[in-house]
Amino acid sequence: MIPGITPAQLQKRRPEKNADIISIQSQVIYGTVGNSIAQPVLESHGWQVLAVPTFLLSNTPDYPSCFGGEISSDWFHGFLQGLHDRGQDAQLRAIITGYLGSTGKAGEVSRWLPDTLRSNPDAMVIIDPVMGDDDCGYYVDPALLEWYRDSLAPMATGLTPNRFELACLSGKTLKNDDDVISAARTLLNQQTQWIIVTSAARGEAGKTLRVICVTAEAVHIIEHEAYDGAPKGTGDMFTAQLTALLLKGLPLFDAAELACQLTRRSVLDSLNDGTGLLNPRPNMSIGPAGNETD
Repeated sequence: MIPGITPAQLQKRRPEKNADIISIQSQVIYGTVGNSIAQPVLESHGWQVLAVPTFLLSNTPDYPSCFGGEISSDWFHGFLQGLHDRGQDAQLRAIITGYLGSTGKAGEVSRWLPDTLRSNPDAMVIIDPVMGDDDCGYYVDPALLEWYRDSLAPMATGLTPNRFELACLSGKTLKNDDDVISAARTLLNQQTQWIIVTSAARGEAGKTLRVICVTAEAVHIIEHEAYDGAPKGTGDMFTAQLTALLLKGLPLFDAAELACQLTRRSVLDSLNDGTGLLNPRPNMSIGPAGNETD
């Protein structure tokens, strides 16, 4: 018993504080990937975030040891049901999905999302269709492609695939920027308003990377330096920064520019301090025109 507190006071329900964002992706105990970078980034902008893990690992698998694995289907279903039972899926501003990792998780999200959108018709749905990369191909079950293409992507407000993932979703061969833009537009529909293709292309001598932002009416290309040894989780950080900035009312292309700047600065901080960890609050300021100033 706590001195001065009666059992009745302990049992009294407190008002629930509604979440702004639900983020569904992997999580590590040590490291800055998935929700372990997305949640602190989103919270640094003042948003109330609930992080739902799909996988829980001690650290990223590139270390000599790694423990943990996929969250069980029963637990994952229960996590989403618990949010509903607490009323936390009733007044959302945004939903993010990142690394789902299995068809089971994709199926569960595909069933949960329509009901959640009926309660939150104005909520943004930002889907990062994490499946693989150009240098390694698929690093998840290729059967995930069908879930993303047929179920999840059509419900998204926006998608943040890399070049490999865009090629998979569109079924197109991507040889140049025009191919990327054309393929991205095949994924637009009444619900899906934009596609931002990360690592869309490398510049001369591989020293830069291009991010290509595509809507039905316009294209905006962002080119930034490529850094060897960049920490894991930059794509997760970019999507989180982008979501936070869009919720603050920035136009899409401005939000993408600033999200790139913030992510780039965090990569530089990591390379300078040698930790290999992304900083959710990178050491930078933004000038009056939206330009980065050190």
